[in-house]
Amino acid sequence: MTQALRELLSEQGTIVLSVHPGPIATDMSDAAGMSEVSQPPALVADGIIKALKAGDFHVFPDSIAKQMGDAYKSFAQNVVEVSSS
Repeated sequence: MTQALRELLSEQGTIVLSVHPGPIATDMSDAAGMSEVSQPPALVADGIIKALKAGDFHVFPDSIAKQMGDAYKSFAQNVVEVSSS
């Protein structure tokens, strides 16, 4: 869905990112019992800004998300991000 929105909204100049945070220090992660491994919310904002500047689509802002991103990278580049044109 995010990939479709990206393509559709690009015609009007809207940038769509696919943000994949891991445990971030929020009430939700606290309620899920992840307080000990949660990382600061600023990592998400910083990751979004960095992606916008670099023209990246996927954002894996924290250390756990980055591990997932590394595993996902090949699939994303070869399947998700392939342009139909």
